[in-house]
Amino acid sequence: MVARIALIMRVFDEPGARFRLDEVAVRTGLPRSTVHRILDQLLVTGWIQRRPDGYALSAGASAARHSLAEHPELRSVAAPVLNRLHLDTGLIVHLGVLVGADVLVLDRIAGRSPTGLPTRVGGRAPAHATALGKAMLAQMQAEEVDALYSTGISKRTPRTIADLPTLHQELGRVRARRGLAFEKDEFVLGASSLGAAVHDGDGLFGAISIGGMLPLDKLEPLGPLLLRAAAYITQRLAGPTVPTETVRPATDGILGRMLQTLPADGWV
Repeated sequence: MVARIALIMRVFDEPGARFRLDEVAVRTGLPRSTVHRILDQLLVTGWIQRRPDGYALSAGASAARHSLAEHPELRSVAAPVLNRLHLDTGLIVHLGVLVGADVLVLDRIAGRSPTGLPTRVGGRAPAHATALGKAMLAQMQAEEVDALYSTGISKRTPRTIADLPTLHQELGRVRARRGLAFEKDEFVLGASSLGAAVHDGDGLFGAISIGGMLPLDKLEPLGPLLLRAAAYITQRLAGPTVPTETVRPATDGILGRMLQTLPADGWV
């Protein structure tokens, strides 16, 4: 059984690979009924997802197959945007991908405050307790999220979401905000952050966030700015033919007026 599962998983080695049931059967040489049964089991465990155009690796499985060193394009494309966000806001900026139910931090730029968040490049954080993680979880199907947390949800602080119904409600709010995720006191007491997902042309996604030891209401006006940054990274990853919505920042004062005058290419 293990050998057959491995054989099926190898079919999806190519990034962004999607295959229908019959195609997987042909590529593996296994009986169609066997492939169907194993794919159903992989769907339940969250390793595979079913899309209109066929089966594909889930977001968590895709990220888990790549180590920190295997995201050079994402890190390279995001780097100038992260630096710009840090320079414009002075906040802690993160880039991460989903690995199971955790966020793997690919990049981090510290804020001006001497008190920072307990994160590091190469470190992990619970997805459900961070804006980075919520932004990515909101891109997933409900069954995939359920599979990630089939053994339960741990609390990081008294404010951390600790049950699936509440998590699904929160992810619904993220989707209603066009993908903007909020986090307040859920990862570290006294800290808040905003997160937004980024996508490449193959469907693999990560997320960026800004945050620090400050109230959430001080961060919320920067939400459009973060969404615009995420849209720019997505456009660069997916190619110039993919349209992205221009999101104007809603900040006040000199910073807000300056950012509103910048074209999309002003991010680099």
